[in-house]
Amino acid sequence: MIDDILYLNASDIDDLDMSPADLRSVLRRAFKAYASSDLRIPPKQTVRAAPDRYFQTMSAACAEPPFAAVKWVSVVGANSQRGLPNVNGLIVLGDFDTGLPLAVVDASRLTVIRTAAMSALASEYLASPRSTSLGFIGCGAQAYGHLAALRDALPGLTKIVCFDRRAESAIALAERATAQGASGQSTDNADDVLQCDVIVSTVPTVVGMQPFLDARKLNPGSLAIAIDMGRSWLPESFSGFSSFVVDDRAQAEDPDTRSKLAYSGPFNADLAELASGDFAGRDNASDRVLFIYPGFALADLAVASELYNRAIRANIGTRMPR
Repeated sequence: MIDDILYLNASDIDDLDMSPADLRSVLRRAFKAYASSDLRIPPKQTVRAAPDRYFQTMSAACAEPPFAAVKWVSVVGANSQRGLPNVNGLIVLGDFDTGLPLAVVDASRLTVIRTAAMSALASEYLASPRSTSLGFIGCGAQAYGHLAALRDALPGLTKIVCFDRRAESAIALAERATAQGASGQSTDNADDVLQCDVIVSTVPTVVGMQPFLDARKLNPGSLAIAIDMGRSWLPESFSGFSSFVVDDRAQAEDPDTRSKLAYSGPFNADLAELASGDFAGRDNASDRVLFIYPGFALADLAVASELYNRAIRANIGTRMPR
């Protein structure tokens, strides 16, 4: 109803039960449409309050599906010591034609599933089809999201190797992988993860954290996915990669965003170029590829609008008066 604003919390998002394949499909359509659209999405804006604490706003608009969105998100590295999520936020979704706000969506849960879906979509183009092992550097919420999303996109991933500075976190993720039919194992040596075919790094921003991953130790043909913007990778080792892909080239080349990425370019392609077929993906079976990205508002908009449409049809969520 036009007099209501729909609120979707984390439980509502779970109840809508969007599959990993559905999420990839939604993002593929959105990035293909973006590649041929005249609309450009501005880079995110950041207010940094401390080395491990910052606040961001991200906005996007799209004629098809006809929605606009703004996302407020906080990233606080010290929250892991408090037993709290490192990433928290909300999304306001509005109608593209009228500008009326339609929904408020929990961005913490949405960020996990949309980020994992972006990585999984990229892996369809960038990972070797013969990939059988998946490794995690950092075993928090994003690792759980990526475990489901990447195994759906690459069913051959049956060996899961987990490393975290907190051994119990690595053990828990390995147990989850085993419960889902894979062979999960934890390790106290990050180099064990680097021997996997697909590697996901999700190391949070914490005071004093120093890079420790060496890309030159990766096997030929591997794909590294840096959710942590590459902060866990040794800068001098980026020469070990053959190509570099981002979510959005224009955003990654913005000076403010560039300053946050451990590798700041040049980039071979972005996700819109992959989805539209303008970039073939992997050139050589032996290439080591890095997919590094700070997050792009188009993905938030695409997933939030799909969740909203499904929630309206299923009568899920809490209606709030304007």
